[in-house]
Amino acid sequence: MLDLTDLPTAARYYAELGYPVFPCVPGTKMPLTKNGFKDATTDLAQIEAWWGQYPNANIGIPADGLLVLDIDGPDNPWLKGDERLAELSRGPVSQTPGGGFHHVFRQSQGRTWRNTTGKLAPRVDTRAQGGYFLVAPSVVEGKAYRWQPTFELADPPGRLPEPPPWLTELLDAVHAAKETSATSDGNPIPLRQRNSTLARLAGTMRRAGMTQAEIHAAISQANLDRCQPPLEPPEVERIAKSIARYTPDGITVALIEDHFGQVFGENGETIFASAHSVCREHPNMCKPVIHGLLREGETMNVIAAPKAGKSWLVQNLALSVATGQAWLGFPIEPGRVLHIDNELHVETLASRIRRVTEAMQLSPAQWKDGYFVRPLRGQLEDLFRMESYFNALPNGFFKLIILDAFYRFMPREMDENDNGTMANLYNLIDRCARRLRVAFILIHHTTKGVQSGKSVTDVGAGAGAQSRAADCHFILRPHKQDGCLVVEAVTRSWPSPMPFVIRQAFPLWLPDPALDPEDLKKPEDYARGRSFGKEPPEDFEPEQELEWTVEKFVTAFIGEEPRTRAAIQVSANDKGLTDYQAEKFIEKAEASGLVHRWTLVRNRAGYATLPQASLLPDQPENPK
Repeated sequence: MLDLTDLPTAARYYAELGYPVFPCVPGTKMPLTKNGFKDATTDLAQIEAWWGQYPNANIGIPADGLLVLDIDGPDNPWLKGDERLAELSRGPVSQTPGGGFHHVFRQSQGRTWRNTTGKLAPRVDTRAQGGYFLVAPSVVEGKAYRWQPTFELADPPGRLPEPPPWLTELLDAVHAAKETSATSDGNPIPLRQRNSTLARLAGTMRRAGMTQAEIHAAISQANLDRCQPPLEPPEVERIAKSIARYTPDGITVALIEDHFGQVFGENGETIFASAHSVCREHPNMCKPVIHGLLREGETMNVIAAPKAGKSWLVQNLALSVATGQAWLGFPIEPGRVLHIDNELHVETLASRIRRVTEAMQLSPAQWKDGYFVRPLRGQLEDLFRMESYFNALPNGFFKLIILDAFYRFMPREMDENDNGTMANLYNLIDRCARRLRVAFILIHHTTKGVQSGKSVTDVGAGAGAQSRAADCHFILRPHKQDGCLVVEAVTRSWPSPMPFVIRQAFPLWLPDPALDPEDLKKPEDYARGRSFGKEPPEDFEPEQELEWTVEKFVTAFIGEEPRTRAAIQVSANDKGLTDYQAEKFIEKAEASGLVHRWTLVRNRAGYATLPQASLLPDQPENPK
């Protein structure tokens, strides 16, 4: 019997019935997967993975081949007192969170109906080809979908009833009218001009300041009404996303929205906002998220060198916000956290979460409903494409959103050293932060070389706009003491905190008040011993800090059978070498001909002292 309170169990149940499912953001109808309902599957292993990672995810089912009649609201007058209303309950019936009903059928034979909105009657929609619907026990705005007693979804798709004949006739008429309007329109769009024409229409709307959602709605209607035949919905969505990346024309927007009229009164006099009225309308600062550093609607940069441990530090921060624990001595206001990671494989991210929660001595009950992740490794999205994702999130649901790593959200053709580009990206984040009432944390890397001689705002790589646009610039630099970092921050809405030192107690970082934050690691310190948590300057040789040579490294860690770079680094770590040092030794060994690169299964690279061509047919090709 289906457990209507357990989302993972319900997802498996629907898949076993033959309905492909996909996860949606908890509490919303927004897909969690990159391709939305197109990623839906009946593969139980994939479903276990999705709901293992997102146990509170809502359940979506594509409506292809189905017809879902959505009657909105408990007081909907459609068919009230009509005997036809009873015929709608010949199949599964679900009550929606808004008090309406979903009636589920399979499409009538020979039909390929598409979605409709208000075509049958006001507040009566349909979901069919190209659409999807949520099923019990999914929750939206705190209320759950519920199958009506004895009307549960218990049959596979092929055994669902077809709609009653009168409903089939109505839907046929609606879709016939659509086709007629498309062909009878005075300005149809020919087959070979569909993409270019819709793109030009979208460009005109973007110049006037329309958002991606507004553009998508408009060109979707133009596609249905004027294109012969219409483009597929994903192609229309792609056009809207692509055009929405461009910056609106300021003058066009000002003229259309009458910005100049807002600045000047009817008699030409300039209108100014009274400072007293501004103070009266905004008596309080935005709510804190991290006391002393960050508020709702603000942005914080976390800047450190590659491999310095900043991601571990922010992992600790995410769980601190989710549970309301202090972080590095800063008091925290508890709330939900969304962690969007584009660097780590999902397995690595899960391992880190487990290690940090164990170190913080947290039980799953303390954080499972407050910490959400979206891994993007292998499916990168730039920030302009992500704006529609942020726009779909519920306002006030999250307190903190983390982007790790920020540089990988950069649009491909844009340069992080360009102030205009970076200012536009931060403006986008500010828009999202203000609308969602959420704080953003951007994890970024330092410039090349030793950082000790630079001011706090010059440490981050890229254009100076990054440090100026953020409300908190939080940097980590190596301390002379190995395993320690100096923390410095410049803040906008708080007094900037005094610098302090943190020491790694892996996987956590803890303040160490005994160390002087002015004792930053200097260039000469790299020649005296190993650096911890900081990549040495580009021209720094690994032999300078260790009694290792390339020959000794190869003898110790690389043999005749190939090993992956990761396996070599693990062995080197056991001997006290960092990943960076091991990587440099591998590069030098390959350049000098001491080792050879192999192509292994799944195109992974391996290294061995023999060339790959010398491999005998009966030898294995899998690395140790």
